[in-house]
Amino acid sequence: MKLSYLLNLEAWITDTFRGVQAALVAIMAICCIIVIVGILASPPETGQGNNAITGAAESYYTKNKGKNNQGRIRTMIIVCSCIVALCAILYFVAYGVYPGE
Repeated sequence: MKLSYLLNLEAWITDTFRGVQAALVAIMAICCIIVIVGILASPPETGQGNNAITGAAESYYTKNKGKNNQGRIRTMIIVCSCIVALCAILYFVAYGVYPGE
C-alpha cells in the first residue's frame, strides 16, 4: 500500500511530486557539477609560500590573492555539497510520499 494513501493526501499534491522530484534531481546534478569543477580548479595547498628554486617568499598581495580565491572555491564547494545533501533528503522524503506509478 502506498504511503500517499495512508496519509490521505489530495490528488493535486501527489501530482506535483513528480515535478518536485525532477527539480530536486536537476538541482543536485548542477551542484554536483559545480563541486567537481571546483575541486578540479582548486590548487593544491602548499605548506609554505616560498619559491622552490630561488627560495624567495611570496609578496603580501599574492598570498592574500591566492587565499581569497581558494577561500571562495572552498566556500562554494561546501555550500554546493550541503545543497546536494539537502536535496537528496528532500527527494527521498518526496519519494516516500509518492513513489510514482
